[in-house]
Amino acid sequence: MLASSVFKSSRWFLFVNESWRIATLWFAGVLLFMSFRVFFLVYFHNRITASLDVDTVLNALKTGFAFDSAASGVCFSIPFLLNCILQPLRLGHWVRVVRILTAKLFFAVAILLCITSITYITEYGSQFNYFMFEGLHDDQQAIALTAIKQYQPWGSLLSLLLLLAVAFKLCHIIDKQSNGFLERIFTNCKWKRTFLIVLIVVLFVCAIRGSFESRPATRKWSAVTHDPFLNNLVINPFRSFVYAIKDYSELQNHGLEGANPYLKNNVTIAQDVLAGLEQHTSEPLLAAPSQVFFIVMESYDSWPLQHKYASLNLTNELKSLASKGIYLDNVLPAASSTMNSLSSLLSGIPYAGVNMSLIGPQQPASKLSLFNQLEQLGYTSQFFYGGLLSWQNVGQYVLSQGADKVYSATDAGGKGSAGVWGIDDGQLFDLVAEKTQAKSFNVIMSGSYHGPFNLDLTQYDYPFKSAADYPSAIQELETQLLDPYVLGHLWYSDKMLGSFVRKMQQRYPDALFIITGDHYSRRYLHPRPNLYELTHVPLVIYGNGVKSSMLNAQKIAGHMDIAPTLLNLIAPANTAFYSVGQSLFSPTAERTVFGFQTVRNNKQLWRGDLSALYEYYAVNSLDKIQLMPTQTQAFKEIDAETEQAYNQYMAQAWHLLTQGKK
Repeated sequence: MLASSVFKSSRWFLFVNESWRIATLWFAGVLLFMSFRVFFLVYFHNRITASLDVDTVLNALKTGFAFDSAASGVCFSIPFLLNCILQPLRLGHWVRVVRILTAKLFFAVAILLCITSITYITEYGSQFNYFMFEGLHDDQQAIALTAIKQYQPWGSLLSLLLLLAVAFKLCHIIDKQSNGFLERIFTNCKWKRTFLIVLIVVLFVCAIRGSFESRPATRKWSAVTHDPFLNNLVINPFRSFVYAIKDYSELQNHGLEGANPYLKNNVTIAQDVLAGLEQHTSEPLLAAPSQVFFIVMESYDSWPLQHKYASLNLTNELKSLASKGIYLDNVLPAASSTMNSLSSLLSGIPYAGVNMSLIGPQQPASKLSLFNQLEQLGYTSQFFYGGLLSWQNVGQYVLSQGADKVYSATDAGGKGSAGVWGIDDGQLFDLVAEKTQAKSFNVIMSGSYHGPFNLDLTQYDYPFKSAADYPSAIQELETQLLDPYVLGHLWYSDKMLGSFVRKMQQRYPDALFIITGDHYSRRYLHPRPNLYELTHVPLVIYGNGVKSSMLNAQKIAGHMDIAPTLLNLIAPANTAFYSVGQSLFSPTAERTVFGFQTVRNNKQLWRGDLSALYEYYAVNSLDKIQLMPTQTQAFKEIDAETEQAYNQYMAQAWHLLTQGKK
């Protein structure tokens, strides 16, 4: 009796005892989600199209466990935090009350979502997403009646009640259990008590994160198998519901239901936007190639290709291709991030501040879609990405834009030597070479020149081990220089690019290659880059019959000009197509080009929120030759006419994405 009273009066023991009850509830939540995931795999097994082995299924379940742990851990973090705060104050009875209420609410919501998810998957082929909230704007009574008549959810309701009864009974048992075995760890030793408390806190934090690793369980890491349906089941119904709310909120604030923010200062939208974008090709400049490779290089910006950095030899492969074909270095990317630029390149719709990868799959593919317009010329379209297709919803997005086949890291082993963003560029290009089909249009999104920069470069004989290995002219800058190991990833990507082009050209002598960067890299050799070097990407067009004399290398361009330029190169005369951009073979001398919050003409460049803060640069060709800037850039406000043109361009882009794609 005396020992029992000591336990009951020890605040440390009461904390440990309550922590055990909370941990037991956390485990019950994880077991609930995992049980439903296994049920989904069995019940919907006919939706799995890929050939799966035991290791693949176990990998999916392992990743799912991380999401289950995080979902359950976040919910039970409330009583756990109160346990840490109130137990030392001898207010443990409030911890018990909150724990019971939290547990019952959690199990009620989790079971409801898991049961409902069965019907949702049956109807839509996936777990919860933002589509489910579209019903809020529909005839809700009709939807409810349809669901009742079509699915007759009486079995689901009975299952819901039975599982709730079991869950509430479990909560009662956990609350009443004595946990006598915990008395064995009772100690008056302060350091042992401290160690156990720290261990409990660390384990609970890991449970909330769903991982002992540096990165928590997040949606972009969920596509770990070859099968899209199995990937969809990795995230449990609770987390998929949370993501659905988040995505829908973003769409409402910036997407389909949002007002066009560029319709100001007399900016208007034509009633039929698409009619004004119809163009026709002239006589083709090339015979139609058997293969077209459109390569979008991660963070591949223009500055390393400038003459003043030639001694670094970072991009010799692309320079070699540029010397034999068309090369432009005055090219503005559509956006400053990968998915937004990629979305614009593939859909033909400029990025205007809306997450296109979320909105795109909700509507038919745009008539500006590059995939569809190349398919009209008889090409099979394929998309290759070195990461996972769940990242930024890229898999669903490219399919929504008309891609016939989509490949990712899972099709080439899942991980590269870096093991973070997926496979290395060498593995990616090998995958493309393996999957290239007769007369295909292949879009390739690379990924190796991206943090955390942990490739093993020694196996490739990268020359720079430290800044001391840089050429003497570079070292004379006498300023802090970028870590050569970081630049080595750019060097590696360029090396793999060159090897791939040579291999494909040997296999397909008439192949056409279009190469650009998704956006500028945000990494620069020294701390004083000019605005040109911080904003531009290269564009190289290379292949049989392509000559540098076809285009002036100093011509300014944007990402949106790539599609019409490609079509004018290879499409039959008078082929109709839609584009916001223009063919670079058009004889326009003076021109203004737009990217998101970026404006460029022949002499001037602005970047930033054009209605408030922005940067300015006066174009100076000497800056491409001399290592340091030739002049200090003076501030210059954007003129009203150019700002009006920018708003008109973005208003049209916003409308095309949210309203005008049909």
